[in-house]
Amino acid sequence: MLAAEAACMDGAALLDGVHAEMETELDRLGSEKSLLAATEARLEPDPVLVTAAATLQTARDRLTDWAAEATDETAAETLQTTADTLEAAAGTVLAELEGDGDEIAALEAPFLSLEATGDIERVAAGTIGLPLVLDRLFLQVVSFFVNEAENARADLFRDLRSDTDEILAAGTDALDALCADDDWKRAEASAVAVVEAAYDDYAERLDAMGFDPKPIC
Repeated sequence: MLAAEAACMDGAALLDGVHAEMETELDRLGSEKSLLAATEARLEPDPVLVTAAATLQTARDRLTDWAAEATDETAAETLQTTADTLEAAAGTVLAELEGDGDEIAALEAPFLSLEATGDIERVAAGTIGLPLVLDRLFLQVVSFFVNEAENARADLFRDLRSDTDEILAAGTDALDALCADDDWKRAEASAVAVVEAAYDDYAERLDAMGFDPKPIC
């Protein structure tokens, strides 16, 4: 984002900017190889559900911590509301598990790095970068359950994709309230960093499995 653009920036424009800057990475995170990398090739219902739940729970924990540390009321409310949405989503996914889900505690959430300091950076990471990554992962979970002829579970993850849209809308509104002209560049960089880290993890996992991460399909 050019400095001259900051004066006319708003939350919607920031979201568009992140989409444009990270278009290739987001496309690849939404490719068929995404779920292969996320589950380490365990393409069965329970591992897919466990992976989704672990990702949601890890994100919830980080955003809950950020909400408690926030100094601005808008930031705190936005982060906590997002954390609550993620907690409800994780509970819905866990209810689908056929096993007991104990492996979640030991599973590292894929494609997820939420590192930021400052209210604006954390809101951007948690309500712009994070839902963009989650949306791409859930897109492939929907496709997985469609292929498994499990339409109810596919619909569940369609609903979770709708949740990511709501998080993005809340995030853009919050950033409109939080950001002055000089803040937008920091906010955009924080959101982009989440997507970049997710893509790097995706690429590293595929490379370790002997796959080329670059082709989209």
